[in-house]
Amino acid sequence: MKSSAMKRHGWLAAAPLLLLAAGPGFAGTSNGNDFALTFSEAATDAERAAVLDEARGRPHYFRYLRIVCLEEGEKDGRPYVAVDAVEPSSLMRVTFSVTRPVSLRKMQDEPRSGTGDAVAVTGKVTDADRERNTITLGEVIVRHKDRLAPKVGKELLGEVNPDAVYYMFTYGKRPIKVRYRDRDLLESKDKIIAEQGKQGWADFLEARLAERAGERAKSKTP
Repeated sequence: MKSSAMKRHGWLAAAPLLLLAAGPGFAGTSNGNDFALTFSEAATDAERAAVLDEARGRPHYFRYLRIVCLEEGEKDGRPYVAVDAVEPSSLMRVTFSVTRPVSLRKMQDEPRSGTGDAVAVTGKVTDADRERNTITLGEVIVRHKDRLAPKVGKELLGEVNPDAVYYMFTYGKRPIKVRYRDRDLLESKDKIIAEQGKQGWADFLEARLAERAGERAKSKTP
């Protein structure tokens, strides 16, 4: 389902906890762009708090961050670059500091990253504030200089791999992973949690996913 904000910017929607599988370094990393969009479009303060609680402290991979302010400095003898950027699907500000030597070099390699350029980073979400329209990241890793928007075509993992993890629920003893092809199950999330709580939601997912796995095994579909 496409959201209004995604339509405005020509994006294809995905879930806030889409796990990226671009390589071993991205294991367990969530999609920061989708977190920003989901947080910004939450209808109530309670919904926003729930989205933030799920995301806080976990690494998120943000792409297409357009730098609007960049300040270089030094603290305790260590150089840093403070960045204020805009995430394009939600138009939220994303603020972070770059201090790691390799990440600093990536930003300083010619052509040096500056205002108006885009960058892709991985960082832990430490806070998000709707009134200030700002997401704050802990110390980040700069992945690469980036384009300002996705290419036309398929850039999201779920579009090319239906077995990609679309959502992960971490309540209980082990995480429950929902694949892209089973994303329709998430339509019941709010209702089930409201009526049965988190354990009820976990039980629902486990039962439905097991049922579908059995059906696929019988039909020998991938």
